[in-house]
Amino acid sequence: MSERLPTLRDNNPLPAAEVYPPQTSDEAWADAGDEGAAFGTGSTFSLRRVVLALRRYWWLVVLAGGLGLVGGVYSTTLVQPQYEATGTIWLETTSQAEEAQGPIQTAELFQGYSWQELLLTGLVLDPVVIAQRLYLSAPSGTREDMSQLFLQDGTQFGSYVLSVDDAGEEFVLATAEGVEVDRGAVGTPVGQEVGIRWRPGRDVLTPGRVMRFTLLNELWVTGTLGQRLTSRMDQEGNVLHMNLLGPDPEEVTATLNAVMRQFETVAASLKRLSLDDRTEALKEQLDRAQLEVDSAEFALEAFKIATITLPGEERTAPVAPGVTETRDPVFGNFFNMQVNLDDLRRDRARVAGILTDPGEEIPVTQLELIPSVQGSSELGAVFQEYNNRKATLRAYLERYTEEYPPVQQEMQAIEGLESNTIPRQLGNLVAALDTRIGELDTRIEGTSRELRAIPTRTIQEARLQRSFDIASQQYQDVRQRYERARLAAASSVPDVRILDEAVVPQFPAEDSRLPLAMMIFGGLLAVGVAGAVFLDRSDDRFRYPEDVSVGLGLEILGTIPRVLPKGAGFDVQEAFRELRLRLMYAHGSAGPLMVAISSPGPEEGKTFIASNLALSFAETGRRTLLIDADTRRGDLHHILGVNRKPGLVDYLSGGRADGLIQKTEYPNLHVLGSGTRLARAPELLTGAQMQRLLGRLRSHYEVIIVDTPPMAAGADAFQIGLLTGAMAIVFRAGASDKALVEAKLRSLGDVPLRILGGILNDLSSKMVKSYGYYSSYYLPGYEAEDEQYAEDEEDTKALPAASAGAAD
Repeated sequence: MSERLPTLRDNNPLPAAEVYPPQTSDEAWADAGDEGAAFGTGSTFSLRRVVLALRRYWWLVVLAGGLGLVGGVYSTTLVQPQYEATGTIWLETTSQAEEAQGPIQTAELFQGYSWQELLLTGLVLDPVVIAQRLYLSAPSGTREDMSQLFLQDGTQFGSYVLSVDDAGEEFVLATAEGVEVDRGAVGTPVGQEVGIRWRPGRDVLTPGRVMRFTLLNELWVTGTLGQRLTSRMDQEGNVLHMNLLGPDPEEVTATLNAVMRQFETVAASLKRLSLDDRTEALKEQLDRAQLEVDSAEFALEAFKIATITLPGEERTAPVAPGVTETRDPVFGNFFNMQVNLDDLRRDRARVAGILTDPGEEIPVTQLELIPSVQGSSELGAVFQEYNNRKATLRAYLERYTEEYPPVQQEMQAIEGLESNTIPRQLGNLVAALDTRIGELDTRIEGTSRELRAIPTRTIQEARLQRSFDIASQQYQDVRQRYERARLAAASSVPDVRILDEAVVPQFPAEDSRLPLAMMIFGGLLAVGVAGAVFLDRSDDRFRYPEDVSVGLGLEILGTIPRVLPKGAGFDVQEAFRELRLRLMYAHGSAGPLMVAISSPGPEEGKTFIASNLALSFAETGRRTLLIDADTRRGDLHHILGVNRKPGLVDYLSGGRADGLIQKTEYPNLHVLGSGTRLARAPELLTGAQMQRLLGRLRSHYEVIIVDTPPMAAGADAFQIGLLTGAMAIVFRAGASDKALVEAKLRSLGDVPLRILGGILNDLSSKMVKSYGYYSSYYLPGYEAEDEQYAEDEEDTKALPAASAGAAD
């Protein structure tokens, strides 16, 4: 089965370029059509890759989906549908024009969004919590039987269990943790030790009954109710829409109606309290004004009585016809200036005295009676704001404590008026009075020479008369305001009226059970899918063509299906024909085809690929030489039935060339065995003798395929690849290590090694169908066969039935 080594004098074979015209790699892929697209270098994250990952880890997706389904169903028991009760309240608002034309009445209690703030206060919600017993959480049947349970001071909030013995004579009240807090005979009070006021009868505490309930903190329940209660006011500020959400439609309806009724009651009570406080404040001012009038009247009366017998001192000019009296203009002007000066000085002294020592609070009532203060529009506005805020504060303190935010706001505003605004305005008034007094002093000094004889009695009488007139006018003004306040209190109209009461809703406004279940199911299913994709992407083995084409940047020369134990089928033969075609076009037409075949590790099918690929070339009529360069563990001689020795190592170590190249039973296929195992075989493969040998063989064979050691075994494979000029790497699906190949390829650096591409071996039938690799070049029932002429004719010999990984 051996022949002599061909010599250089032998005729060279027909060059491959003359058999197959040269064609670039891009043209070869284009001619492959859709099949070539499967080996492209697109993104590794494709929909097909995801589908394959889901098929591979189907159990993880099913497990996650099952957990999501169970979790979604269970979540529907934890979430209750929410029903919404709605109601409408009318808010009375009055404009200034309507107040002027309509009946006398007080202004509205609150303005704008202050009504919504009042709605959320404890003054409105606390009574509702108590009346509706929202502090009690219990099943519907138990809640009805506990209608007479009330809270006392010192209630210990928490969950309780009330159990009755089988005889129905004794009860035991314990916490949810099992701590007993009360025990007694049925019919006696229950839970007095924990602040409960409840005396259930025997009809409620039946033998063997167990009642579970929870007592909630009233303040916490009030806050929760305020969060569930929403309100919206229209643009005009007349209609307040109220909404309340809850799981029990009847309970939310009753609660909302109770809130609206309590809101109406509180608004009416606050308005009545505000009217009473305002009337009381005006009554105090009226009494002070009465005292001022009486004092001024008494002083004027006493002065006139004391001077009635004295002669008159007025200087008058001649009386013109039709005129009762005519006063001298100079005398009258001096007289008026003197009176005004005295009034200004008196007013300044009173204002300065109050400003220097205001006491505990600024006497606004006294200041309002000072004429100069009355003439100041700024002080008038400040005093009006001060009185209004004092009245509002008194109204709040009737219902709230000083910690209530509106009370604190009013107190801060009043404090700001007393400590800053009013003193500043009074200081401005004193400065203005000083200016006016200085001007009058200058004018009076100029005319005093002419009018020194003016009696002080006349000036004093005029001053007293002026004081009386001012006090009377002030009294009449306060009297009118007091009467208006009394009339407004008597004819006050409520500011709040219920327009639409809440009715029991028939359908839930919010039902998140199905969306929540779908979200949980979809989330866990997505986790399962993501987990499957993650496990697939984190796999450190080559399983898909994209791992080679994209991960390593190598062309896919071919994919070989898994060879079953019964032997290779027609699909394997067609796969090798496809591999042969791609390898020829990847190698090019320069000289004979000479390529080294290697793999990342052992038992990945490189020897299987090399032997069957050489047979495929030999069947085309090309002189093909298969060299077993795996000098460490090569067993190519077992597959093809040839001798291992003498072989390649024997020749490189100085042996003779006779009998090296051996014939096989396949036409055109010759084999060069690995030879004797030597420790220095790797060095022999890199020597000049190996290079000369390959050079001699190139002139005698059209195809030379070299089976090299695995890449993990050392640098032998790469050295032989450099000598042959081309290399193809075999990857076994699910077996080849990605990290090993990447490390080996990185270690090459700038070594001029031409790697034609990768060959994906041992693809399962499921993966083949998923990627559809052979649908374009293998059609079942359309195989190439020899025609049989006689029944006793021998069958055509088939490919060796060696597995994809065993022959390595």
